[in-house]
Amino acid sequence: MKLLYWVILLFSGQYCYPQNSPDILGNYIIIESKTFTLNLYNKQNNLIKSYRIGLGKNGMGKTKRGDKKTPVGTYEITWKASRFWQTDGGDPIIDGQAFAGPNSMFTTDPKIGYDDEQLWTDSYGGKEAVVMCINYPNAEDKLKNYTGDCIEIHATQVGGIGEYGSAGCVRMYPADARDLYNYLAIGARVIIT
Repeated sequence: MKLLYWVILLFSGQYCYPQNSPDILGNYIIIESKTFTLNLYNKQNNLIKSYRIGLGKNGMGKTKRGDKKTPVGTYEITWKASRFWQTDGGDPIIDGQAFAGPNSMFTTDPKIGYDDEQLWTDSYGGKEAVVMCINYPNAEDKLKNYTGDCIEIHATQVGGIGEYGSAGCVRMYPADARDLYNYLAIGARVIIT
């Protein structure tokens, strides 16, 4: 029965394996900035795994575009993209055809995508690129007039794990990012402290 479920999803064009598997719905993460740790929990609030991460160059508390800070608050995963999309699902990361753009959107149009959001580059993991975008600024942030977009949890080949070094994103080792990707569904809660 489970095999039939996956076959139907695969041929329906929804490429849901495994991020929308009933086994992962309700999983969420808590990012602890003081320890550079991302903790993954299941819906019963049991810790599944912990990962080492990197954060924004100028620390925490993003309020405006370009401040190089990681936001603090409660967010959710809005889209996922991966080099491994054919097996892991999500949007495809293909050289020259995968960007983040205005309002934190995923796009394959280079005219819309931001030049510094080329998801196939080493900054996003290169040949092991995996990206999960969060909904910064959320409704609460917008009420505070916070600006900016394209805050992602992503793989990287350029280092910065265990330190403040990104433009505001959460950096992960490529293998860790792919592992996490396969535990989180679209809409998964992301709590950043």
